[in-house]
Amino acid sequence: MSIFTNIGKFNPGWKFTIFTAFILPILLSLSFWQYQRGLEKSKLESFINNQQTKPPTEFISLEYASPSQWYRPFFMQGKFSKKTVLVDNAIYEGVRGFSVYQEFLSNNGLSLLVSKGWSNSFDSSKKTLDQNYLLQGVFRPIEKAFTIDNSIYEREESDLEMQSFDIDSINLKWNTNFPAVVFELDEFSLDGFSRIWQPVYLSANRHFGYAIQWLGLSLVALAGFIFVGFRKND
Repeated sequence: MSIFTNIGKFNPGWKFTIFTAFILPILLSLSFWQYQRGLEKSKLESFINNQQTKPPTEFISLEYASPSQWYRPFFMQGKFSKKTVLVDNAIYEGVRGFSVYQEFLSNNGLSLLVSKGWSNSFDSSKKTLDQNYLLQGVFRPIEKAFTIDNSIYEREESDLEMQSFDIDSINLKWNTNFPAVVFELDEFSLDGFSRIWQPVYLSANRHFGYAIQWLGLSLVALAGFIFVGFRKND
């Protein structure tokens, strides 16, 4: 009988009830979203770790740039052309600079864009030309960032500058047919700038940790709702 009596005394007020009904689903949704992201990252990390245990393979076909081959080591020989893409507003160690991509013509006749890393400034003197290079690295998907304006600024005939890497805009501007992937140089390739790219920027465990934090906040909100409901009538 006392239990029902206590339940009958529960009255948190309509304002706090509406607030809890609004905030609790949001907190639980954020917790579930971070948990789902953690599962996705865990799967990606396992895939990357498995790919990187494979021996380096010579790049001889665009089939090697398919998603099933991403993140595994490849090497190729060829020359860089003058075509260069600069992605502006790339921040490294608090300094604003460029992510630099340059067209590479492999000896087997294939053309693709190579990510050469980050540089705080760029001019034509930093281009790699007229030499035969052996590149080592991995194919990775293109990372798309949200930008309000991604208009292309043409520094000169062979240089494009943009806010976010957009392979479709690049192909349209240059009338090229680059595949929708990037070849990321590894630390063993002599040509390139500061390597700042990482396959995973936020680990699965970090996402799981955030999921627990959001779940904890939802439990605190629920406990506060119950506490206020009974406290008001004491």
